[in-house]
Amino acid sequence: MEVLCLIYGIPSLILTTFFVPFLNRNEFKYSFYKILQCNLVLNIFCYLNGWFIRFCSWSFSVPMMLVVYENCIIAFHFTSCSVNFYYNAQAIGVILLTIHRLTSSKYITANQFWNKFYHSVYVLVITLSVSSLGLALFVYLNGYILPKHFDYTTEMFLATPVDPIKYAMLSKIFFIESTIYFSSILILNISTIIAIRQRFIINSTSKKTQKLMRNLTTTALINSSLFFIVFVWQLLGANVFGVQFFMGSMYILSDALSLSLPYILLSFDQNGRSTLAKIIGGQAAILAKNIGGKPQRTTSVVSII
Repeated sequence: MEVLCLIYGIPSLILTTFFVPFLNRNEFKYSFYKILQCNLVLNIFCYLNGWFIRFCSWSFSVPMMLVVYENCIIAFHFTSCSVNFYYNAQAIGVILLTIHRLTSSKYITANQFWNKFYHSVYVLVITLSVSSLGLALFVYLNGYILPKHFDYTTEMFLATPVDPIKYAMLSKIFFIESTIYFSSILILNISTIIAIRQRFIINSTSKKTQKLMRNLTTTALINSSLFFIVFVWQLLGANVFGVQFFMGSMYILSDALSLSLPYILLSFDQNGRSTLAKIIGGQAAILAKNIGGKPQRTTSVVSII
């Protein structure tokens, strides 16, 4: 599992990090890309936070984490507490994408609003997530969640036992939060599809705009679907397939939610693909030009291949 996570995780993290400045290009002036850019930054931090927890579970990294445990125990407390913050922030980020698609589908002037206020809107997202962190702190300080501890006998990091009553209460809180997010995303996505169909029926947009709307809405819908899968799997996975398989699969699903946006964008957004191809083609031409040692000659990408 460790090797698998590293094989797909490191390249995906690099690609996600690359897309943050990549979406600053002039080709991505549409406000949806700005919201997407904010989500990418959030997903990177969420992904890195998850690795702290994984390092405690993998044998090759236990010695490194033991040094952290013995010298900076507060890091374990902070990471355990911030899991709830990142979960809420990601969920609200998904909701924000769907709200953008809904408003852009219904109102022609929505793009102007999002371009002007997307920074303020995302500050609101972080504020709401921090507010949920208050609940997380209450839960944490009252012993509902406890960080792992190191067992010097087995030389392993083990889960700290939690009172069964508190654990049941925590499960209910998580279920209520997830149900609210799940229901909100579902309703918004259905409303978005209806709004787009109505707009296409009255033929109020050009074919090019319709294609862009379809592509960006597909991107938001697939991102929402990943959240649905994670939500359902968290509820049923452990009971159906056992704890061992559930924990391993949750690593992969969590990574999919955090690192999938660049792949979704490249798969369904022609603007993203063409812009990336333009950059790669230009760099290939420059490389061939330098290798050839003839600055006065322009080498095409086709001739390189």
